[in-house]
Amino acid sequence: MKHTKKLASTLLMASLLATTPIWLQPPTMTVQAVDNQGQVKLSLAAEKTLQTLYAIQPELKNMDKKMNGPKNGVYELRFDKRIAPGMELYAMVVLDATTGALHSYENEQEMQKQKNQPSEAVAKQKSAAFLQKLLGDDFKKYKATQTTKGEWDAVTYTRHEHGVPVFTDRYVVGVNGSSVMYVNTFEGAPLRAASSLFAKPGKVMSKEEVTGKVASLMELTYSAHKKETGKPALKYSLESTGYLDAVTGEEIESAFSLKSRYSDVIAVKPGGKKLTASNADEAMSVLTEEFQMQMDGITLEKDTYTPAEMKGEGETIYRSKGRDGRITVYTNNNEVTGFQVRGKVEMANAIQHGNKLANAQLSYEQAKEKAVQFLQPYLDSSVKELKIDQKEIRMPSATSYSFSFYALHDGVIVTDQNYLVNVDGQTGEIVNYMNSFTKPSAPFPDKKTAISKEAAAKHFLKDRPAVLGYMFPVQNEKVQAKPSLVYSIDTVSYFLLDAVTGKAFK
Repeated sequence: MKHTKKLASTLLMASLLATTPIWLQPPTMTVQAVDNQGQVKLSLAAEKTLQTLYAIQPELKNMDKKMNGPKNGVYELRFDKRIAPGMELYAMVVLDATTGALHSYENEQEMQKQKNQPSEAVAKQKSAAFLQKLLGDDFKKYKATQTTKGEWDAVTYTRHEHGVPVFTDRYVVGVNGSSVMYVNTFEGAPLRAASSLFAKPGKVMSKEEVTGKVASLMELTYSAHKKETGKPALKYSLESTGYLDAVTGEEIESAFSLKSRYSDVIAVKPGGKKLTASNADEAMSVLTEEFQMQMDGITLEKDTYTPAEMKGEGETIYRSKGRDGRITVYTNNNEVTGFQVRGKVEMANAIQHGNKLANAQLSYEQAKEKAVQFLQPYLDSSVKELKIDQKEIRMPSATSYSFSFYALHDGVIVTDQNYLVNVDGQTGEIVNYMNSFTKPSAPFPDKKTAISKEAAAKHFLKDRPAVLGYMFPVQNEKVQAKPSLVYSIDTVSYFLLDAVTGKAFK
């Protein structure tokens, strides 16, 4: 994206949205309301919000409007304004079909005006004026905080009830010196939940009880290369949904919970096979002879477009030309480390997250078996056991299952010894393979030398205390409108603890 300020101020939002499963969106509405001219007709609630936006940003009325939906419970509206041949400025608005509330707003015209960061006073004034008109009396429930340290190009507004924050009811408002450039929301904001739904906090867990719960979520892992020395390290990381029930301590899922979910141990027989390609012809031979791909009418050529800084050290990329679709081969110091196959139809489809394919001919378990059988010949000879991170979806597509395999050492996950295999759910073909296995330069430290989980939890909470507040949980794959009282556990800022020394990695 070209709007770097927007990226900086909404880093959290962007990173979470990139991995949000589609099933966390509101239910898809299959009936599309249209008017007499066949145009999409907004619900009364959505139309009311649109009229409010017109009052706030009158120039929207003078743009060409296109509407889609409702799909996944929302309307998508695009406003275009022709400024020169081949050039258009646009605005995008996403509205909730049920509540009419704003999901997101983006105004390219205002983004083009941004040159210098607004002052704190201007940022607060512009963002507050916009939200006050949008939310009416509900605006009084929100408190403003700085979004980006040292910069006021965006302001975050967090709802408060009974004096504590509602973590998942927020608006991030990007501003320039004259107006609002964009608005992003967290999943609770479009619900427009009534204050009466928020039960007043009563007796909650003690500090000691919270520490105990956090300790139970500490996960011991290895990495084959410690950054400072290059030698393997034993580490603690926090594996959490980010929220604990404030009374029971039970973990609660949010729409953007990223906790890993590992499979049972998979015993494997490694082949240790290495494949090499020093040019495009040799890469082609690997695809046809080793992976049995049909390459009629296709040739490979060395990629000269990808900037060097976007490639790994020693990495060479080969891309296909010829037939529709795309095939990519990756090498590192002439060792083939992976390939990706994308068909024309697949490239046109929306990506999916969650390994839930439409009209799949193979079940998840059948695809997993194919992935394991494919992978075994290329596993490093040291690998005897694997686990799948069932929440990690890499190179997702609408037609393929994704499997992220992690090697185990002494029963412990090695975070940088991993393999990706994606299996087409229709044909059973392998459409992605990435070998990210890191060779250790010294023996792994004994896991018995690790400090306790309780000690690790105390280190974590010293700098990142648990915070009491509310959030909207996910149950049965849907965001619930009734809030829960929780302790928020920081899963956003980087936390990695040396499990032997007890010191945090920098």
